[in-house]
Amino acid sequence: MMNSLLIQETTNPNSLSDILHKILTFIYFLAHQAGLGIIKLIQAIVPSATFPESVIDALGLLIILTLFMFLVSVAKKIAWVIVCVGWILLLIRILIIIFKLG
Repeated sequence: MMNSLLIQETTNPNSLSDILHKILTFIYFLAHQAGLGIIKLIQAIVPSATFPESVIDALGLLIILTLFMFLVSVAKKIAWVIVCVGWILLLIRILIIIFKLG
């Protein structure tokens, strides 16, 4: 039984760790490009400024994190609006039933 399990175990190119690695590599690429864009913008204003690679990556990752936090907060507010509208509509329906208006 154990030998058959070992034989069936193969490396899957679409394994979870491989997919996670691709996702994180893509996020790093986006962060690096965003940081590089901001640094180029700063260097256009102040041509004598030079920045190490670590500042570019840190800036880019902070941009990605800020955008993610912004999107989460917007989605959270939208969810609360939907829940509140649902409660209001349900209460209106209950009142209509209680007072036999419908």
